[in-house]
Amino acid sequence: MAFQALEALVARHGPTLEWDIIQRGFEFEGQHLYFATKARGIFRPKEMHGGALSIKTIIPRGGRVARYDDSQRGEGVFVYKLQGDDPDNRDNQLLRWAWERSVPLIYFCAVEPGVYQPVWPIFIRGIDRARLECTLSVDDAALTMRELGVPMVADARAVEIRRQYVTVQAKRRLHQARFRLEVLRAYEQRCAVCLLPMPELLDAAHIVADREETGEPVVPNGLALCRLHHGVFDADLMGIRPDGVIELSKAVLATQDGPTLEHAVKVFQGQHLHMPRRREDQPGRHFLEQRYARFRQVG
Repeated sequence: MAFQALEALVARHGPTLEWDIIQRGFEFEGQHLYFATKARGIFRPKEMHGGALSIKTIIPRGGRVARYDDSQRGEGVFVYKLQGDDPDNRDNQLLRWAWERSVPLIYFCAVEPGVYQPVWPIFIRGIDRARLECTLSVDDAALTMRELGVPMVADARAVEIRRQYVTVQAKRRLHQARFRLEVLRAYEQRCAVCLLPMPELLDAAHIVADREETGEPVVPNGLALCRLHHGVFDADLMGIRPDGVIELSKAVLATQDGPTLEHAVKVFQGQHLHMPRRREDQPGRHFLEQRYARFRQVG
């Protein structure tokens, strides 16, 4: 039920959730339960038996030092610090219980103070008592639930390979979540083309794609775009000149259709992007030049 409730929250609010949303909890068999608490990194509701329900990292406000130095080192794993200096304390025993029984958890990974990206289902791969840390890997939710209901259905090596792959993808989404938060903040939660002020409908679009060598995940390589204009931009039906002027492809301009195309796309031909206030957040000219050259070539 916790997994299903998180899925609904992410579908509604996007991949990152503010703490105020997380702390509302969820309903289970007529009871109101919490996903996590502010005070504890390892959490099990009092109504729950066995291991933990969730683990959480923090990014402190105001420059304070994080209590636990959680790391993302390693391609196919997350690394999570145990609580305190005793690997056998009550909280750490909850992790050991989950590890020994291969029980999935929720990982609330902080992307900035008070904002988290939930990652689930996540499994403990091992506990290093000397280093006071454990390694974690993410799995496919649908396959995990099916395999938990049918013991021994999956080949152990196949599961390990799958989890390494899914974990790499999860870590990439975390980087994208941080990039999105920074870009949307720079553009004051508005689309750079149409000024739509609804963060739920905004994406952080790369000017130069992140798969390319120069596609850095930095704000000057990002644009806050609503999903419509993000799609038009990604399809190279819209280009942004190095001076910030919007240019539409000949195919778009030649198409005659209803009000959406006319008033939500074609109307922006020749208009300027709405730029961030801070100069250092504005699109880098070299990024715009590279992307505009591709737009011209495709057109």
